[in-house]
Amino acid sequence: MLRALAISSLVVSFSAGPALAEPPMACRPMTGKFSVTFKPEASLFDLSLWLTSFTCKNVVFGTDVAKHATKLVIVAPGNAMTSKQAIQLYVDAVQSTGLVVKQTSSTFSISLGPKMPKSCPDLAVAPPPTDPTVTPTPTQSAPDPDAAKLAEAIDKAIRKIDDTHYEIKASLIDTVMLNPMAVMKGARVVPAMKDGKSVGIKLYAIRPNSLYAKVGLANGDTVKAINGMDLSSVDKGLEVYTQLRDAKKLELSLDRRGKPLTLTITIVK
Repeated sequence: MLRALAISSLVVSFSAGPALAEPPMACRPMTGKFSVTFKPEASLFDLSLWLTSFTCKNVVFGTDVAKHATKLVIVAPGNAMTSKQAIQLYVDAVQSTGLVVKQTSSTFSISLGPKMPKSCPDLAVAPPPTDPTVTPTPTQSAPDPDAAKLAEAIDKAIRKIDDTHYEIKASLIDTVMLNPMAVMKGARVVPAMKDGKSVGIKLYAIRPNSLYAKVGLANGDTVKAINGMDLSSVDKGLEVYTQLRDAKKLELSLDRRGKPLTLTITIVK
């Protein structure tokens, strides 16, 4: 969400057909140099989403790739790099697992390497035997420092004027683009259907500190249009993204509990 709720996170994070396992990814080609910090262990899927965010290319996985280990550990000093260097880092990281990466003008294709078995998936390590007389201690996942930084950036960059008017600093867009998956996890976005036709996008499970919540969206809201352009299909959503990526003001037309409502978001420096 921003510049149409980052214009990328909201406008392009839905499908007008069956719900997708993950929303489509928006992108913005990077110019110059940029730096990135990787988690201690990253999945092939997350690393590929990062790649698409700055190359705007598709990533296609072979049918047998999912059967094999897809976790990678990348140790990077955090130095600034060009898009070409970042792409090479991705290729080197993926191919270090034995997979093969092929590039075309619009697509990265990931397939099994010549020495990787095509039929037998990796075996999981069996857990140690447990004592049935001992009650296991609940475990908590470690805090995500990237999510914490994003939440802090959102708090600082968004100002509520009233219940339907908000201001967002343009600097937050770059922060969002560096961690788009964290933003997209802030809500569940699905097609809103009426009489068998898509009429917009519906939001559920909005997290209180997410970008969605901070600009006034609520659980059950159906966003039908942005600046008068409807969101009834994927093509429409991409058209909205293209036309509004440099917009200074966004008007979100939505239905809330059966009543129309407009949220106005102004992009400021």
